[in-house]
Amino acid sequence: MARISEIRLTGKGKTDAFITFQPGPNVVSGDSDTGKSYLLRCIDYVLGAQEMTKVIDEAAGYELVWLELANADGEVLTLERHLTGGDVRAHGVPIVDVLAERSLNADAEEASGEKEEEDIETNGEVLAWKRQGASKARDVTSRVFPFFGMPEDVRLRSDSKGQTQRLSIRTLLPVFVFDEGRIISERSAIIGDGFGQTPNKRMFSYVLTGIDDSGIIAQERREIVHAEISAKLSLIDDLLTPIEGRLEQSGTEVEEVDSTSRVEAAIENLSSLLSENEDERTRLRENRREQIAKQRRAESQLIGIEELLERYRLLDARYTSDLQRLDFIAEGSHFFDGLQDSVCPLCGQGMEGSAHIHDGVDAVPDANAVYQSAAAEAAKIQGLQRDLQAAMKDLTDRKNTRENESETAASEVSRIDRELDGVLSPTRARTKSSLDELVQRRLDLQTWQSDREEAARLRTLKDELDGELPTAAKKQTWAPIDPVAVTALCRVIESVLMEWSWPQDTRVEFDDKAYDIKVNGKPRKSHGKGFRAVLNSALAIGLLKYCHANEKPHPKFVILDSPLTTVKQRDTAIATDEDAAIDPTIEPLFWESLSKVSDDIQIIVLDNKEPKDNVAKQIHLQLFVGPTAGPDERAGFIAV
Repeated sequence: MARISEIRLTGKGKTDAFITFQPGPNVVSGDSDTGKSYLLRCIDYVLGAQEMTKVIDEAAGYELVWLELANADGEVLTLERHLTGGDVRAHGVPIVDVLAERSLNADAEEASGEKEEEDIETNGEVLAWKRQGASKARDVTSRVFPFFGMPEDVRLRSDSKGQTQRLSIRTLLPVFVFDEGRIISERSAIIGDGFGQTPNKRMFSYVLTGIDDSGIIAQERREIVHAEISAKLSLIDDLLTPIEGRLEQSGTEVEEVDSTSRVEAAIENLSSLLSENEDERTRLRENRREQIAKQRRAESQLIGIEELLERYRLLDARYTSDLQRLDFIAEGSHFFDGLQDSVCPLCGQGMEGSAHIHDGVDAVPDANAVYQSAAAEAAKIQGLQRDLQAAMKDLTDRKNTRENESETAASEVSRIDRELDGVLSPTRARTKSSLDELVQRRLDLQTWQSDREEAARLRTLKDELDGELPTAAKKQTWAPIDPVAVTALCRVIESVLMEWSWPQDTRVEFDDKAYDIKVNGKPRKSHGKGFRAVLNSALAIGLLKYCHANEKPHPKFVILDSPLTTVKQRDTAIATDEDAAIDPTIEPLFWESLSKVSDDIQIIVLDNKEPKDNVAKQIHLQLFVGPTAGPDERAGFIAV
């Protein structure tokens, strides 16, 4: 592969303006008028443009523009050209080495007063920016093509008579350099707007197949033309036979358009019924989940209530037992006075008479005090018991409520299950069965209609070929671009578009008349500016990936200027045109897809937009902030 390593501007008394690029994905993002498009113009100019097509005030005082390329063999090619025009110098070392050597020579010359002999790599090889007439002088193409791994002398047919011309870097440029005008153009990026488009078409064929036109014969003999047409007619007959057999076997004369429309209407109706059925099933399942949740909550609360009631019952029994003991004590206090005289078991003295005291023990119990104490304690316990019974009644009521809730929820779940299993499921099964039958019917109708259309097309083509059978010498005709290669390229472009949010059934075709792509039957030029730019980007990246995977001739790098088409300022984003706006889902997927590009190829995107931080980390991103740049930020390509 080859890639761009650096672009640099130099001039006496001027600070070098330079930017470097890495293998894989590269993005230069920033505000308008910060020099992004100027980078592309520098590349175009060094690669043989007649003049620098864009002049900016910031470049005043700069003299030379440099382009450094590197390839997979570790080689370096530096191209140098004066901004006012002229030929190109080529060096086999990096830019910094050339500049360093020139600086040393200048210092030595100044010190000695004598001009030093320049190193061959510093002096470089002079290349013509363009060959004039029949000249065989070495030009930019002579040095760049071998560096890209391509033959130096590739021949392309230049007209319908079979005349050929040399493929130059200028003719190859449209497949890997897309400026901001061409990327949104309605015209094909391959053939452009000029006349004499045959070389561009043949260049595209060469890139796809790796086969040039060096071996063609300017005029084929009449017998060969006759044999080719006869072979095509035979092939058409072979293709028509099975199609006509299928049509004859079907034996139907139904009007396929009306039939297809009726089937489509029935499919749409059944699909609507299925959708409604599914919505109802979803609603019922959600209701079922809610009822089960209610039932479980009620059962959980019932368990808690039952446990609490059981504890309350135990406490109530305890209160009842305490009251019985207190009642016994109160009744027994009346009999203290009727007890007979007794002696103290401790000291032997009579219990009547003078009071005597043992440590910590009253000699004679006070019956009235015992009674009052028992009555007071009983009253307290009775109050607590009443409160407890009220709480138990409240819990019992709550228990009954939760039991009702649980039963109601269980009943609703049973009802929903009956409706789901007994009504909706059979209806869904019947509807789906009918829908499957209709879909198969539609497929049969479409196949039949396709066979009829293909048979009509082949018959028309056969009639045209019959009319082309040569009876005398005719104008030379040429085979179209290789359909196998074009189809393979279209599949690669499809995969690129799918990565950028297009649906999985996206179909890309190549229009060999417009030499442009169609997506799902719609030509690229029929879209607005935004989608035209995105589709051209997909074509460029798809072609790059196709050539890399199949080892076809290609520089293996592309430069895309403004593929997302909007003009952005730091604080605002304004579309240049209502047609320029693109689907907002494309941009983030575009950046994500770009971040996955292999280092075996190189993609350089110049755009006002920039990827988000999570994707930017995987891309070699360089920001041109503009006039508001801070100390650690870059204002643009050229610092002013």
